[in-house]
Amino acid sequence: MNQSEFSFPDFDFIEEEREDCLVLCPKGHFNHSTMPLIRERLYEHCCEEGCRIVMCMKDVDLIDSSGLGVMVHAHKYCDKYGGMIVFSDFSEMIDKNMKMLSMDKFLNFCPDFRSALEMLG
Repeated sequence: MNQSEFSFPDFDFIEEEREDCLVLCPKGHFNHSTMPLIRERLYEHCCEEGCRIVMCMKDVDLIDSSGLGVMVHAHKYCDKYGGMIVFSDFSEMIDKNMKMLSMDKFLNFCPDFRSALEMLG
């Protein structure tokens, strides 16, 4: 297992290789303040041919419009390069908001990590 961590005040971003895919685990606010810390690194992974990414959101307590924009762009990059990104483990409140915005019809969402791995095949 290969793991790296980016740690900043009130925000962490852990990357690890697991079960033939990349697992990304942000922790804290996924917003305009933290997006510059991870955007480039996330897009770099998404632009790898045939990428398989699970972004486990269980420790994310807030997603604003810039965080949502990064999620949409990550999805588009993965799709463009023949890969897939699956977002899993949203809190109940964030899950409701995502469904209210109909993001579940555009992005790949799963209730938990195991089902995200199944979606990736």
